[in-house]
Amino acid sequence: MSTGSYNFETLNDTAFQAARLLQQAQAIRNIEANILRSAGIQSGHDVLELGCGPGFISDLLAELAPQGSLYAVEPSPTLLAQVEGNVRNKPFRGLFPIQAYGDHLPIPDSSIDFSYARFVLQHIPQPETVITEIHRIMRPNGHFCTVDSDDGLVIFHPEDPRVSQILHTAQTTQAEKGGDRFIGRKLQHMMAQEGFINVKSRILALTSSELPFEALFNILLGYKASMLGDAVDTKQLFDDLSRKVADGQQLIAGGVFIVTGEKA
Repeated sequence: MSTGSYNFETLNDTAFQAARLLQQAQAIRNIEANILRSAGIQSGHDVLELGCGPGFISDLLAELAPQGSLYAVEPSPTLLAQVEGNVRNKPFRGLFPIQAYGDHLPIPDSSIDFSYARFVLQHIPQPETVITEIHRIMRPNGHFCTVDSDDGLVIFHPEDPRVSQILHTAQTTQAEKGGDRFIGRKLQHMMAQEGFINVKSRILALTSSELPFEALFNILLGYKASMLGDAVDTKQLFDDLSRKVADGQQLIAGGVFIVTGEKA
């Protein structure tokens, strides 16, 4: 399996992307903790994190399951090497960074209580294969939570042609690499098709009135803008929108799908 539409090793702005991931994790940490609790994570769970990156969310998962274990799966060796250093308090039964792809997890059948995939499935050419693999490793009554994007939930008003260009290019580029910027709306059906029960979806919306502008900008456009190279002056766009948001002249909103299900 390939990394699909996201390969950290080949990005030309890895320092910025790493900083963006950290800022994103910190900006919505409390919101994300509530999402995970609502999805069913418990203190003693054996937890799988798919696409853990450098471990910023691994730290939160370890905090929420302190008496359990955490299997942090990531295909990028560069990112995986950072996980140990970014998880401040290791779970009681251990932290296990694993270099692997989501469609072939080196984890036994029925051994995980809670699985989490965050902004991962949008990049994978055949996300159904990953969902099937997660179903395999889950224990009966185990919970799977996935959080992912859907560009149908992105709103900039008044519209800016530079934003429209970024969104269109990102959608096209990801699709060419097997990714899907509109996967959020499809996840409930996929999970039900792959055997999960009690599958439920909800949308979390964030606006420029609620989040610091820089954090929201990087969540909505940071990765997408990296696909354009120099086609759009991202710094100028950031400065222009930041000024308009501060003056109340610009609304920016984005949403993510939160989809949960259980193994029978």
